[in-house]
Amino acid sequence: MDDDLLLGQLQHHWAGSSAGVALFERVGRTHGDPEVAAEIRLMAAAVNDDREALRQIILKVGGKPSSVAATGARVAELLGRLKPNGRIVRRSPLTDVLELEMLRTAVSGKRSGWQLLRALAPHDSRLDERALDELLRRAEDELTRLEKMHVRVGLERLLEPEPGGD
Repeated sequence: MDDDLLLGQLQHHWAGSSAGVALFERVGRTHGDPEVAAEIRLMAAAVNDDREALRQIILKVGGKPSSVAATGARVAELLGRLKPNGRIVRRSPLTDVLELEMLRTAVSGKRSGWQLLRALAPHDSRLDERALDELLRRAEDELTRLEKMHVRVGLERLLEPEPGGD
């Protein structure tokens, strides 16, 4: 096992998980559908737990989570809020749909990381196969839930005219 490459892979996912946690927390506070916002807030806690599991894996393989990577990822998440939606003061109804798409992308990336670590686990005793199986199961569950929310909100926003619109 090439520990330098493994740690590089883990650091990339650490940066992504930092941005993902921030994104889940923000969407949980700002989403226009109260039911979706509540479910995203619950998911944010689990995503944060997954980030902690990743931190433990990084430590177990002899690394240290990069604060620079985490900060850079959070800055990128903040910049991602700048969208050319033609609305300066108020939120576009499409924002609710796009944010759910971003959450799906974030969880898909997390799942990919867990899948690779799970495939490596038989070759590296520092990687806990059962723990990785559980992390994979949770990511699959999150993706299913996000997909349902995304389709429902997308249909609502795209099929219903905006209040006060033509």
